[in-house]
Amino acid sequence: MRPGPGSRTRATLAGVLASLALVTGLAARPGTAHAGVPESAYTEDTELRDNFLLGDWMGARTWLWEHGVKPKFLLLSDPYGNPVGGKAQGLTAYNLFCGDLKLDTAKLVGLPGGEFHVGFSVNFGRQLSQDVVGSVFPIQASDVAPPGTRLTILSYTQSLFDDLLSIRAGRLAIDSLYGQEFAASWYFRSFTSVAFNAIPFAIFYDSPGAFGYPATTWGARAKVTPNERWYAMAGIYNGDPDVGRADRHGVDFSFDGPPYGIGEVGYRRNQGAGDVGLPGNLKVGGFVLGGNVTRYDSTTSSRGRGGVYVVADQVIVRFAEDAENRHLGVFGSLVVAPDEAVSPMPYYVNGGMVAYGPFASRPKDYVSLGFAYGAFSSRLRDQQVSRGVLPQFSETTIELSWGIHVLPGVVLQPGTQVLIHPGGNPGTPTGLALGLNAIIAF
Repeated sequence: MRPGPGSRTRATLAGVLASLALVTGLAARPGTAHAGVPESAYTEDTELRDNFLLGDWMGARTWLWEHGVKPKFLLLSDPYGNPVGGKAQGLTAYNLFCGDLKLDTAKLVGLPGGEFHVGFSVNFGRQLSQDVVGSVFPIQASDVAPPGTRLTILSYTQSLFDDLLSIRAGRLAIDSLYGQEFAASWYFRSFTSVAFNAIPFAIFYDSPGAFGYPATTWGARAKVTPNERWYAMAGIYNGDPDVGRADRHGVDFSFDGPPYGIGEVGYRRNQGAGDVGLPGNLKVGGFVLGGNVTRYDSTTSSRGRGGVYVVADQVIVRFAEDAENRHLGVFGSLVVAPDEAVSPMPYYVNGGMVAYGPFASRPKDYVSLGFAYGAFSSRLRDQQVSRGVLPQFSETTIELSWGIHVLPGVVLQPGTQVLIHPGGNPGTPTGLALGLNAIIAF
């Protein structure tokens, strides 16, 4: 028997309360650094002490790390609701649990510069954006894939020539849960909405063959770092979107799709040895998906689709010494996929600021304020009107959130999102999403 609306509401509330109970219970026990700090800023000992809820597992993790075995577990839990606006109002809890294992070949078999990486993930709960609000930009940070269990990463990375060259191959995504790949900024990690986190949303939306964590596909990428300030990297992947379907659980190892390519050149400002200025980053890249794509304005096909992007961030004020990483920084990104006959979101921009450690008494907290705007294709809109579908014009998300470092390995991030034209139609009432993103590293 199908439950009625009251039963569904009680079940949703129970799920939300269970998520909060889990978070509260874990927070009552004895590390994750706030999202703006790169992993490279920490030694292994500091990571174990400050970045994991369960520390070094009574010495077991320390022994494993010393022998080149690095297990990590992460839980994201997002109870969020929209009391007003959107297609409907509701309250949901969506979650992501993932595990990763990295093997250092230098310590295990004496091969310097090598790393084997395997991982899995489980998404569960209800997605507020898809199931209730109807927004294109996902509201919850864990809403990066439909519910289900999947193999995520299965890759090998090799650094050569004193880290001048890095080659990675296997089951990959163009973004990364740990560290950075393409189109990334550490500032993006400080937001709940997937409109920001972890790379500009339109890159995925305009090319369905682009895989983002936890979905992966066969691929390879090479990165060249000639000095501390410059790098260049490029990747080629199997661009079959069906490989990432939830019911294939990440173990569809077919290679039937068109090629997907992405490349990037990056400049690191004031990040070299001896530099004393405020650091920043500038990244310029482009992407292309092969294969035939049916045009919105006809029944004919175009060969492939693509676009370009720019990502930039800059520290503008320091609150303390460099080592503490307490600062105010700004960021912005732009994605342009100019062929409106095949690109659903040809123009996307985001921007904002993040204050890391704004108070001396809360050095690992962070406060984030940002906006993300996506303009939909006019050719797509014409097609929607001709078919009697609500036309899409643009969608905007504005987020204000505060990441509270509760304990080592536990960050609670209450947030507010204003959702302007959810789903892209001006007739859909502006929504307000309120909730909590809980980040727990074990």
